[in-house]
Amino acid sequence: MKFPGIGSAAFALLLVCQPMLAGQAAKPSAAPAAARAETELYPDQGFLSPTRYTNHYFGFAFDLPPNAQLQPIPRPAASDGRIQLLQLGGPPPDEAAISVAAVPIDGRRVVDAKTLLRKSLDQELFIGVEELHGLSKATLGGRQFYWYETRRGIDQLVTMATNLNGHVLIVLLGSRSDKVLKELQYYFQQIVFFPPSQARHQAGADAQPYEGPAISTHRLAQLKADPPAKHIDPGAVRSGFYENRSLGFSYRIPENWTLEDEGAVEPALERVHQRSDPFDPPGAGRAEHELAQVCERTLFSAWAERPGTDGHLSYDDFGEVTAAAAPAACFPGLNFPANSADREAVKDFLLQFGLTHPIVREMRDAKAFSSGDNVFIFLHGTVALKVSDDNLARRLSVGMSITERNGYLLTWFFAAPHDTELRDLLEQRASFDPPLPNKHAPATKPGGGSAAADVPSSAPQAAANASAVDATPNSGPPTAAQTVPKADSDSSSKPTLLRPGETMKDQQPSGAPVSKH
Repeated sequence: MKFPGIGSAAFALLLVCQPMLAGQAAKPSAAPAAARAETELYPDQGFLSPTRYTNHYFGFAFDLPPNAQLQPIPRPAASDGRIQLLQLGGPPPDEAAISVAAVPIDGRRVVDAKTLLRKSLDQELFIGVEELHGLSKATLGGRQFYWYETRRGIDQLVTMATNLNGHVLIVLLGSRSDKVLKELQYYFQQIVFFPPSQARHQAGADAQPYEGPAISTHRLAQLKADPPAKHIDPGAVRSGFYENRSLGFSYRIPENWTLEDEGAVEPALERVHQRSDPFDPPGAGRAEHELAQVCERTLFSAWAERPGTDGHLSYDDFGEVTAAAAPAACFPGLNFPANSADREAVKDFLLQFGLTHPIVREMRDAKAFSSGDNVFIFLHGTVALKVSDDNLARRLSVGMSITERNGYLLTWFFAAPHDTELRDLLEQRASFDPPLPNKHAPATKPGGGSAAADVPSSAPQAAANASAVDATPNSGPPTAAQTVPKADSDSSSKPTLLRPGETMKDQQPSGAPVSKH
């Protein structure tokens, strides 16, 4: 859901919070990280039911108006130091919204509710909003709040704040209906404060644990204490094939390529994003970046050319294939589609996946397809990357294939200077162990087309009898997997899914691309 009123207010608060929070860093603790993660309360821990939100850390709760039809909305983690506690949104035409965040107060800088809202309102007025009610104060639940009301276009917003336990609690209530906004205000004004030990009782029997709309500080602390990436089988490379028996797949490494510890393009793009406009960061936030670091393991990264001693890498000779795996359980709310025909499930997945993998936002084409028992999502696009010895940015063709396997998300990232080279990379095959012994294994690729695939005799037996996916950036995926006989060819042959005499231009894919927006 898009709600411009909430967006503009959040932007204004970001402008205010950014300088006030500059220089703040997490304070080291002598307690072991694992013990802290299990026993310590975090600000975004709480409970949510269809009728009530309860915060466990601060000890407060308020009811939700039933007519607003509010639902939890996931958000990327804030990059300005705010801790996001709650984000709810309702359907059109009213588009009700509630957002709650906490800004830590650091003793080195003066941050309080009144100062924060005064600067926020000034910034809103500078951007261009109508002031419906100036900065005022009110007592809610026995605590003093400051608040103001604005309107921009058809969006109305009430912004409130109070000082609470070393933080400034910021509440945004918004709607495109004046009646609904007043209802939101009425319900929030009944807020109650209590000792945190009473949170479970205050939440009600139907409440479920809720840790905010973004990657929660509690969840991230647990994962950092025992990084899931360390427990992922790294696999091994044998005879030009990468094999991972735990994940049940193998992949043929392009001939004469070198293996590196990590990819080149994605980290480079993240560094560029980190230097971009801090008020509209296109890349992952700090929390999402940390989540990817502790959960995702690079299985292999193959490069067409190793960099020189000075780190220089020739643009024209560049090529990259990087495979990675991460436990799906690491990403709350991330559901890989069970059916390639479920367009909404595919779009929802990509929106969530893009929070931890900013490269997804650079790829404008998305297609979903099935091969045997596996569902795949293939992305294709172009990125601009500046070469160190060139004043101009260079264009790179990139692609990514994603699937879920044995409870893990598997990704293959491809990069090359042009689509021609990228297409060559995508013709290398990833083979998957079938769920049951099967003489014939299905094989397909995002670009469409299928044929008897030759697998070198030096490849593992599992690869010869496996479901395979070949990714190519053609115009659409096939609608059904094709059957491929077990190969019996010479080890020098190159695997392909094209029929004899057939070329990439001969492919006539069916099915429609999946829009990401």
